Amino acid sequence: MERQSAERATERVAVLMTPTEKAAYADHASTLGLSLGHFFREAGVSYVNRRTQRDEEEALESALKQLERSTRRAEQIFDQALAEVRAALNAGS
Repeated sequence: MERQSAERATERVAVLMTPTEKAAYADHASTLGLSLGHFFREAGVSYVNRRTQRDEEEALESALKQLERSTRRAEQIFDQALAEVRAALNAGS
């Protein structure tokens, strides 16, 4: 979502808000040393990145749950195999 370095910002987006909201955003932008436009561009990029990160975290969580299920199943299979080997060894004694 970042702008290419050679690309100039020439498009406008009208955003309606209350004068109080605008003043609060302008104050916050000023505190950060940003213009109001730059502040909103940065906020937009941050929102998109946060959304992407959340999607990646959800995918990772899903993969982890699948790994846990697979591990439990593998442990059960190994336990069964070990029990069969022990039974066979005890039967041969």
